Amino acid sequence: MRISLNWLKEYLPGIELDPIESLSEKLIDAGFDIESIENESEIFNGFVVGEVLTKEKHPNADKLSVCTVDSGSGILNIVCGAPNVDKGQKVCVAMIGAIIPNGGFEIKKSKIRGEMSEGMICSESELNLSENHDGIMVLKSETNIGTPFAEYSGLNDIVLEIGLTPNRGDLLSHFGVAREVAGIYGSKPKLPETKLDESGSKTNELIDINIESREYCKRFTGRVISNVNIAESPGWLKKRLISVGLRPRNNIVDITNFVMLETGQPLHAFDYDKIRGKRIIVKTAKDGDKFVTLDSKERNLSSESLMVCDAEGYSAIAGVMGGELSEITDTTRNVFLESAYFDPVNIRKNSKRLGLITDASHRFERGVDIDMVKFASLRAASLMQEIAGGEISNDLLDVYPAPFETSEVEMRLGKANNLLGLDLLKETVVNLLGRIGIEHTGNNSESLIFKIPESRRNDIQREPDLIEEVARLYGYSRIESKYDFRTSLIKSRNHESEKLLSIKSLITDHLVGRGFNEIISTPLTDVRNSDSSNVNAVRLENSMTTELNGMRTGLSNGLMKIISFNINNLGKDVSIKLFEVGKVFADKSNVIEERDCLIFGISGRYDGRILYDGERRFELSDIKGEVNMILSKLNLENFGLIYYNDNQFGGIRIDVGLDDCLLGNIYKADSNLLKKFDIESDVYFCQLFLDEISKNLKDKSNFKEISKFPSVKRDIALVVDKSTSYESLESVLNISGSKLLKSFDLIDVYEGEQVGSSKKSLTFSLEFASDDKTLTDAETNEALKKIMKDLQNKAGAILRS
Repeated sequence: MRISLNWLKEYLPGIELDPIESLSEKLIDAGFDIESIENESEIFNGFVVGEVLTKEKHPNADKLSVCTVDSGSGILNIVCGAPNVDKGQKVCVAMIGAIIPNGGFEIKKSKIRGEMSEGMICSESELNLSENHDGIMVLKSETNIGTPFAEYSGLNDIVLEIGLTPNRGDLLSHFGVAREVAGIYGSKPKLPETKLDESGSKTNELIDINIESREYCKRFTGRVISNVNIAESPGWLKKRLISVGLRPRNNIVDITNFVMLETGQPLHAFDYDKIRGKRIIVKTAKDGDKFVTLDSKERNLSSESLMVCDAEGYSAIAGVMGGELSEITDTTRNVFLESAYFDPVNIRKNSKRLGLITDASHRFERGVDIDMVKFASLRAASLMQEIAGGEISNDLLDVYPAPFETSEVEMRLGKANNLLGLDLLKETVVNLLGRIGIEHTGNNSESLIFKIPESRRNDIQREPDLIEEVARLYGYSRIESKYDFRTSLIKSRNHESEKLLSIKSLITDHLVGRGFNEIISTPLTDVRNSDSSNVNAVRLENSMTTELNGMRTGLSNGLMKIISFNINNLGKDVSIKLFEVGKVFADKSNVIEERDCLIFGISGRYDGRILYDGERRFELSDIKGEVNMILSKLNLENFGLIYYNDNQFGGIRIDVGLDDCLLGNIYKADSNLLKKFDIESDVYFCQLFLDEISKNLKDKSNFKEISKFPSVKRDIALVVDKSTSYESLESVLNISGSKLLKSFDLIDVYEGEQVGSSKKSLTFSLEFASDDKTLTDAETNEALKKIMKDLQNKAGAILRS
């Protein structure tokens, strides 16, 4: 949330705020997360007021002009494309080195169509001051040349970026933050006074409001403002919106945005003349219905989509976005102003389902202050009358069928002092909480009773919540620690955890070196779609969302989701190699089992060296090769593979075992899994259990001395049937090579007329060496002869002539 310091001060009369450095420290001490502090004037460094001295037609472009501009520090030659630039105008000039706010590019000295340009004459759009990009911004003629543009515009504000947790929806407004700041200074904020001249007809004669879905809409107010004049907003209003990153549009829309940022209450303005039947009905949509929102996109509605309707159809998605049919345009003359309270859970679900997050939905889903609904409407109507000249209908039409009951929370003073390590008096606690509107209403035998303001209804519901507020307002920095929580890193070292950490580091370095990219997926999942049907998922009692209600039982869903995203965005012909190291969870008879796992997967185009022309895609042998390399790296080479085929859905599972331990599984994703994630390419992946690998890993590695005698290399070209696999030849070479064959590599594959249509030729490079002596040609030939005999007998291979 961006908070303008100048704006904030309007609600803090009589309070002298500290300099921004001290103020930010006080806010942090009170629990605020200050993400950044931005000085508005610094955005416009390098922007000055200049005067256009001459304007000439560009010799090489019909729509460009060449201007000379006095910047106060020199005469600049500037090429300008604006149709309204003219001699004698005072303009905003971006000097060389200035960064344009809308786009973030730096102004440099350059030639444009052959003419030198030494700066830029700016429009309001380029400066993020409005959406007007029809021409340059012409300044007041009496302005002094060379004046910094920030000084000319009064852009001297300081803006704080505050990070908010979901429970603090009350801080999504300037008044909400002002309430907290006032509490820090031992005072209270003040809302602006609203003055209304209700001269129109009665509101209930102009519009009828009916709430059908009362479980989702708790309060709905409305009034009509007639004969408004749609125009540009006054400077002070535009300035307020610009300071927090919003672009002004027109006076009516700007007022609704301003009041939302002021009070935290979202508003919506309808073109009253476009409301069919002059009726407003709040109800849910029908499954499959369509609705076009203000951004001209068609949305698919469901039976849980709460809608604001007129007599003939939908007008807005409640609490999210309005519709094209009733939007405010330049021809609007009469406005219907909505201020309402919608159920936070319904708005969050609907917003997520539609993939539509707005400033309004962001506030509604965190819970707005139902008591602020009426004031926000009065405030907006008053501003519309003042700025747009409207006539306000008599009496606010306020439909509030079931007013909220007062929320009260009890707190034991002894409990609070015990938790905080303090010795606070009752008067101190009452005073602290009273600063932020939490009113002490009475006592019982053990507790103090406090009335919770509606702005904090969703946040303060239990005794610990109140105690936390006491700690915040007292000041975290003033609470001394009475315990030493430091631990000895030497004493707390754990051999097994260090061993596991070493394995993770080694595997990560290896896979990155092999061209894999590391991913991080959420450990939360929907238990209905868990990775493994053979494992009981751990359910969460208090899940953040209904879709993330458990802990993952495997890593495959996260991997498949990211592979799908990459294929759908990059195409099928890319090479995808991903891995993740993370924890998986299982419910073992009410005991939660937590395991460290590694998953890595491949899909798409093979990225290795291909010995013959053309390309190929990843195959099962590629993922098996990666598994072999990882386990070899860990000196776990005596593992075995057990194959299981799924003939119905085309999937494959291979168990990777060592002695009696299951180290993990290799998979070819079956058609059901591919369909679930909308993937059309084959996916191969392996999940290894790092705890099992750690158990089988030797504490010490055995090293073998490198032979000091030279090796001998021989190349052999074998002719085999096309159906003969590389694995069969590899197996023979491993068995027949004895101790003299140290290594071998496949260096060429050939298919063609020279070997026949049913044959293929594979060329291997063999390396022979002895640990005891230099091999003679006779000894090498004898070893090679044995290998060729075994290759012929066991694999049908013959030497290519």
